[in-house]
Amino acid sequence: MTLKLLLVADSDSQLLAAQALAQGAEAGRVAVTVNAVPREGTPAAVLEALERIGPLWRQSLKQLLRDRRLDQFDAIGVYLTGSKLAEFRNVYLASRRQLGLPPRALFCGFNGVVLERFEEAIAWRLGYDLICLNGPRDQARMELMLRHTPFAGQRCVLTGLNRQRAVEPAGERLNRLVFAEQVVMPADGAERRRMVRILAALARRSPDWEVLIKPRVAPHENTFHAVATHISQTLTETLGSPPVNLKLSYLPLAELLRDCRLLATVSSTAVFDALDLGCRPVVMADFGLRQDLGTPFFAGSGLLRRFEQAADLDSLTAGPGPDPDWLEWVGYHRRFSPDNLLEALEQVAGKAERPEPKLQHPGYVINASELATNQLRRAAEAALRRRDWEEAVRLQEIAQLQRPDHRNIARRLAAMRLANPIARRLALLVTPGFRA
Repeated sequence: MTLKLLLVADSDSQLLAAQALAQGAEAGRVAVTVNAVPREGTPAAVLEALERIGPLWRQSLKQLLRDRRLDQFDAIGVYLTGSKLAEFRNVYLASRRQLGLPPRALFCGFNGVVLERFEEAIAWRLGYDLICLNGPRDQARMELMLRHTPFAGQRCVLTGLNRQRAVEPAGERLNRLVFAEQVVMPADGAERRRMVRILAALARRSPDWEVLIKPRVAPHENTFHAVATHISQTLTETLGSPPVNLKLSYLPLAELLRDCRLLATVSSTAVFDALDLGCRPVVMADFGLRQDLGTPFFAGSGLLRRFEQAADLDSLTAGPGPDPDWLEWVGYHRRFSPDNLLEALEQVAGKAERPEPKLQHPGYVINASELATNQLRRAAEAALRRRDWEEAVRLQEIAQLQRPDHRNIARRLAAMRLANPIARRLALLVTPGFRA
């Protein structure tokens, strides 16, 4: 059986997750179509790689949800940010009810390692037929979160962190370190300058090596997270004239990793790309184990190194490799792969009827149940148009609880609460309503 999948993604990192899923599936088991939601600054190389996998659509979520071709797929995978994940599921299921059509199986996943706010991320994803997780670490956290709740039966599947199955590593390795830069780790300008100085000093202590910094994006491209200063500018402003063996490279990361000896990063999932391609990964521990950097994830991995204290790059290659028990715990193991998802989808998609998820339970408030702030504000405006004042106030009050410092929400709520209909109408005319 060949499963027909539609993968929906918007940001570059989400599109890369969709690409890895499509490439990691066993050949012949799946036919993949990707819908790349139009977004300014999406790297052209990402879109070109997706086109090599299968058909590439470029529709907005509003256009896609109205597309009759949705019913030609066996399942739909959604790789969006939290509130959009919940909104897509809710609107899609509502449209199927309205049209009297059975919904296709819905699944969602993560664009790599979940470094922080895991519980919030799971809350957005509740109600999908399947949630893709990396490995036992994430599964244990989800089960702990949902135990003794009405959502304890939420299904998940472990799809792992192997992302480069289709690429063959090279044999001979070059004395080259590739540093995978991350846009916001570290985000502080002073720390990013220190990071560059550490790499430059290490390059000077290792004249027989080449040190390449792989920027997250090119200077003219955008990403989901943004900083004021591109790494190329930081490099120039910090060093002036960098060492001759320290350079920037915009080649695809997989191409760089195929023949280099070392991959370094602060907390990027490029660590697992390196392992796939036979390159030794190390994690920069010079800034400590900090939640805002995501480095606590690597505690116990055997990969943490202090670059400032390293004699040279040869010394970074010495010592034991990553701990195998840690690798399996986080999901880097052959038994965790996209094939697990396909097997689960074959079971789910084969069911004639699936009960629609019930996400509202007394005493349980979750993000997945129409509780995004913007969704609440939009619904409050819809209630105003229906002249349902009580419902409008209720929804706006919940939005204010989520965003107590948002002045426009407070002003709109104050206008809604006015008892005098003329005063209320005038106040609503002069206060800012929500515009999507």
